[in-house]
Amino acid sequence: MERTPAPLPTATPLTESAEASCLLSVQGVTISFPTVTALHQVTFEVAKGEIVVILGPNGAGKTTLLRTIARALPVQQGVILLDGKEVSALPVRQLMRQLSVVPQNPELSFALTVWDIVAMGRIPHASPLSPRDRDAIRKAMEATDIWDLRHRLFSELSGGEQRRVLLAKALAQEPKLLLLDEPTANLDLRYQLEVVELLKRLNRDLGLTAIVVLHDLNLATMLGQRFLLLHQGRLVAMGSAEEVLTQRHIQQTYGVPVLTLRHPLTGKPLIVLTERTIAWANGTRVHVVCGGGTGGEVMALLVAAGCQVTAGALNRGDSDYEAAQLLGIPIAEEDPFMPLSERAVDEAKRLIAQADVVVLTDVPFGWGNLANLQAILDAADGLVVVFNPETIAERDFVNGQATALLREIYATKRVATVRSLAELQRLIRQR
Repeated sequence: MERTPAPLPTATPLTESAEASCLLSVQGVTISFPTVTALHQVTFEVAKGEIVVILGPNGAGKTTLLRTIARALPVQQGVILLDGKEVSALPVRQLMRQLSVVPQNPELSFALTVWDIVAMGRIPHASPLSPRDRDAIRKAMEATDIWDLRHRLFSELSGGEQRRVLLAKALAQEPKLLLLDEPTANLDLRYQLEVVELLKRLNRDLGLTAIVVLHDLNLATMLGQRFLLLHQGRLVAMGSAEEVLTQRHIQQTYGVPVLTLRHPLTGKPLIVLTERTIAWANGTRVHVVCGGGTGGEVMALLVAAGCQVTAGALNRGDSDYEAAQLLGIPIAEEDPFMPLSERAVDEAKRLIAQADVVVLTDVPFGWGNLANLQAILDAADGLVVVFNPETIAERDFVNGQATALLREIYATKRVATVRSLAELQRLIRQR
């Protein structure tokens, strides 16, 4: 089934200072082919000295966007401004002096040395090479750590070395803007990291402005300062890594289940792909009453099955609270280490009342969370599924009050008992 893209973001009007720092402005660009619209009303700006990463699934329009900026494809609607001048109106040689492209799969099958290839970057400036041209070539090779390779044949180099040579060629043009299409494609982890670190160093030391297309989301967070997320030719998200690489954006755009965590060292989003399960629950609304690690697997199963899951009330910091957050589940929440407040219990009752099914895990009960059982009694209108009710006495630390409330639930509600995740799955599937 075709997913409806999120609403199209609009460009924020530039202030006077922003206009001074804006290097590239893409305004309402649309590109259509006979059978598909490859780009639809794409609008964004790139500031001087900024690294912007373009993300999106195959066929999203990433490479088409780069080719359009580079004038390899004509703009059919909209306008692209480079340093305030319309790209389509610039003479080709002038455009090549200001903009350089590092393609994903360069066609360089001739027996050329590294020096020969990097020197091609000076073609837009002059011919034959002047002392200034040779100086620019040397600086580009030194900046990319390939000066010692200058006499080697390009075809003899490793994949990582070849990428550095192509980047040096682009730098030798002395462009204002660098466009890179999948610069880490087909490289092992070492060379991927090497390319990312090199681009970051060039940005820091030389003020490099770059637009980079990447597929690896975690690699992208290491490199980018701002991110564009494309889907079916539309710009569906734009901003920082935290704003763009959300669980909702990724799952809607790529159509796969993920967890969005925090990198333990950098704090940046860390995207974890999870196993795809065919949804069989058809949007059944399920509220999970859990705590202390008893609900993580239950919630993960229900989310993967296609249920609309809520949880709580839970204390922030509880392991089930953290699991619910990772899964993007709405939570009735309470402050850490505090008894459930009237506010938190009322929110839990609201979520319980909306649910088709309430699942009660084998969570221990104390004075702090006993109100969750009363919330089920007061608000549950559908099926209540109880895990391992026979162990309630072992989990009752409130002088038998939890046991009494559970008995009342069995007496007054429609209740089903389960003792495993497999039983819960079969029960929900039968609805």
